[in-house]
Amino acid sequence: MARTIQALTATQIKQAKPKEKDYKLSDGGGLYLLVTKRGTKLWRMKYKFDGKEKLLSLGAYPEVALLKARELREKHKIDIANGINPNAIKKEKKLQIKEDELKSINTFENIALERLKKVKDEISESHYKRTANIFKNYVFKSMGDIPIDEVQASDIIKVLVSMMEKNIKNSTQKAFQVISKTFKYAVAHGYASRNPANDFDISEIVGKINEQHYPTITDNTGIKNLLISIKEYQGETSTKYALLMLAYTFVRPTNARLALWSEIDLNAKQWVIPAKKMKTKEEFTPHGFRAMFSTIAHEKSHFKYDVIETQLAHSVGNSVSQAYNRAKYLDERVDLMQWWSDYLDEVQR
Repeated sequence: MARTIQALTATQIKQAKPKEKDYKLSDGGGLYLLVTKRGTKLWRMKYKFDGKEKLLSLGAYPEVALLKARELREKHKIDIANGINPNAIKKEKKLQIKEDELKSINTFENIALERLKKVKDEISESHYKRTANIFKNYVFKSMGDIPIDEVQASDIIKVLVSMMEKNIKNSTQKAFQVISKTFKYAVAHGYASRNPANDFDISEIVGKINEQHYPTITDNTGIKNLLISIKEYQGETSTKYALLMLAYTFVRPTNARLALWSEIDLNAKQWVIPAKKMKTKEEFTPHGFRAMFSTIAHEKSHFKYDVIETQLAHSVGNSVSQAYNRAKYLDERVDLMQWWSDYLDEVQR
């Protein structure tokens, strides 16, 4: 004859005290309260499924009161009778919760910012700020909170079309580039399975993409008039000398604007611009003074192509040869800079 189990009471549960060892207080139907030696009270349910004994956790007392524990017991008994394993359902719910949490973490915005933070030291400050502003002002507002693996091409197109309606073509192209780079990063790190930016051609949205070249001067008379105009400039003195410095050094305007005395060695007559301020790894559109120097140096000087291009901070060869060339051509680059200075002085006579 089966032993009759006396149902628990709320008072009995509340007054249960810890002992030297864990012990159980049974309520019947497989439900019992486990009182641990530390004083915690945990609801458990024993049941059989597919001929095997199983154990299910139903929560802790007093968060789960006696009546609630009994409700859960009856619900699970119905599931078992219908061939459903309560533990399997519980695992599925946990996986779903974890998946939902990951989706809330792996949004497009979070992954985009993660990538941008990692490349911050590899790009110029202006490039970093422009990218961050494009994300903040245009991209994140529309698709920032979408889990990155759920972003569709249509979501990206919506952002780009909205930007084109504001007549900001260059920023639209830039937005497409950084969105695509974000997805390439996400695929490489397992956050996404594919890059939806590959599903369409950006030119279909912004039109034909033409490389923009800044106007330049390459004839002696034009260069002479330009330098004289700069020297006779009556505005800010800093602007006047910044323009002359650009003419003689042909660095990118950003490098001149952000130059620090600590980068200049007057004794060695060298200006060493930190790599993170350079733009070698970014998209490039030549500026006037740089185009002027490049054209004239290639056409009129005796210096080799690699020397001229290295001085322009263009990538020449692979990463190993680039590092080698910077050291190898240092003396020749000094001679090249002197040649260029003499050339500019000569055309002004």
